[in-house]
Amino acid sequence: MNSIFGRININRSPIDESLFNKSIDELCVFSNVKKELITENHWGFGQVLFAPFKNNIDKSSDINSKSIIVSDSTIYNKTEILNKLEISDKIINDDIIIFKAFEKWSKDCLNHLLGDFSFAIWDTEKEELFCARDHFGVKPFNYYFDDESFVFSSDVPGILAQTDLSFSVDEQYIADSISIIKSEKFRTTYNEIQKLPPAHYLFLKKGKLEINQYWDLKPQKTISKNNVEIIEEFKSLLIESVKCRATGKNSVGTELSGGLDSSTVTAIASQFTQLKTFSHVLPDHLLGKIHPFKDEREFINLLANYCKIPEKHFITSENKTLVEVIDQNVLNFKGLTQQGFGVFSDHLYQTAMQENVSVLLSGFGGDEVVTSKSLGYITELAANKQWKELSDDLKNQSRSKFQYLKTITKYKLKSSLPFVAKAVILIKNGRPWWFGKFENLAINRNFSERLHIKERYFSNYEKAGNLSLQEKNIERITHPHVSQRLEYCSLIARKYGIEYRYPLLDKRLIEYYLAIPARLKARNGIGRYAIRKAIEGLVPEKIQWRNDKSGATIPTVFMRTTNDQNRISEIINNAKSNEIIKKYIDLDKYEQWFRKLCKRSEETQKFINPGAFYNYLKLILFIEKNPKLFKKP
Repeated sequence: MNSIFGRININRSPIDESLFNKSIDELCVFSNVKKELITENHWGFGQVLFAPFKNNIDKSSDINSKSIIVSDSTIYNKTEILNKLEISDKIINDDIIIFKAFEKWSKDCLNHLLGDFSFAIWDTEKEELFCARDHFGVKPFNYYFDDESFVFSSDVPGILAQTDLSFSVDEQYIADSISIIKSEKFRTTYNEIQKLPPAHYLFLKKGKLEINQYWDLKPQKTISKNNVEIIEEFKSLLIESVKCRATGKNSVGTELSGGLDSSTVTAIASQFTQLKTFSHVLPDHLLGKIHPFKDEREFINLLANYCKIPEKHFITSENKTLVEVIDQNVLNFKGLTQQGFGVFSDHLYQTAMQENVSVLLSGFGGDEVVTSKSLGYITELAANKQWKELSDDLKNQSRSKFQYLKTITKYKLKSSLPFVAKAVILIKNGRPWWFGKFENLAINRNFSERLHIKERYFSNYEKAGNLSLQEKNIERITHPHVSQRLEYCSLIARKYGIEYRYPLLDKRLIEYYLAIPARLKARNGIGRYAIRKAIEGLVPEKIQWRNDKSGATIPTVFMRTTNDQNRISEIINNAKSNEIIKKYIDLDKYEQWFRKLCKRSEETQKFINPGAFYNYLKLILFIEKNPKLFKKP
């Protein structure tokens, strides 16, 4: 795991050594690191290596002297690539593999790499730069570009440290942050700094920047093999996707929530390495007393005992406050994050670090594709006029004759008269859920009108009609929400010396799952059917077939909020005298929102928007720390 940085002065002015070192130091967020850097005239490249360090290989013997590579990469198909490259040395640095692949295939090397990567290759003679980012965006890559300079870094603060450059806040990003929209994949807190989107590469040549997409997830041709063969092949890919991420010299841990995704990853990984598991749970004395009232420890214990995992760690975060961790997040990112998962996992990361864990496996991404519920399979059967299969499926769901006839009639109506069916559903269900969520937001009216926030919000939530199961999966996995969470968690966890890995985001596994027939993805009213069959015997039956996941992924967040009520109230009151903050937030409405949030229960949580509430708090703290970035009203 590395953090990378580079600067090329297109105007050929000399690199400022002190500024360059300032950026490298900004990336040294962990105590045990090594720094590698080189500067020459108008360009410079550096990387910060986090412990445990990779094999110390003399790069000059493997890379020709005219080229430089800086990389934050973990390659999972090493054997396959080394065979293609006809390299017999199996103990070889991932950076060298990437460079050799680029040397042979140029930009097409990306069609051969399977892994999590973010890298830059500089040809010192041609003065050409090639950079790329992995398929789903696990590894971050940010850049600044104008007529005089190109600067890139894993972390935005690395670029901000170049104080000879000018930066301004992107108000569209602020608007998205406080209206629960996930901004476009290129957008950051700053107008001048952009992200290289996942599955993209860039070339910098003669002061011109070219950015292209090298891979696109598309619907796959449905597999025509029998069901047993399909499940076995899917299972093999599933095991391989975990194995290649769990093996090695690193100490491995897993985030174990008790749900299907994390239990699957943990169970398989336990076959290949000595695992330690880490789970968010409520303190014992708050069970049944504070939302979400219960946690998943029953299933966590069940899985750990079944797989004979001796070291499991329950994270209660009982003495942790909310404001402190959000304030630290704003300070570390020097900007706004639009999600909170990594923010509120600080205690888990701290515990994992103390246990010397350097790789943390996560089941995130499963819900989007590989373990998606796929309950729309009935609609897809109807759309394809597969009435016999639909009828058989409904009969196997133990429905009464009346329920069966009612459902058959509904789907035949939807199939033959889609507009009528849509109108009936609209009348029956009333307004979509996102209407109520928007009304609860506390956006300053003038700001909302100036940036057309309402229009952007509603267009964001309008769903494209008649999508197939494959298209729905692709839409979910390629949504900015996914790459955002991946990059946030990557940057937050590395401050504890931890690298995230996501087996259920394996490109091979996802493409295969998309091609599985609809009736293997869900059947007889049972969602996630393919994954349930694939993990038969790997996890307890009670977990394999459960459909009642309780609690929340991080059930202690609300507890932290109630612990910090007085401090949050104080922050809101103080903000009322800050004209810059009032330009964006209706603080009276925000205060009312906070009171509702503190009374949160299972009945009232529907429109509370806790994630959005915390984004407002981040914005308040960010403005207080950086008033000069904002124009006063």
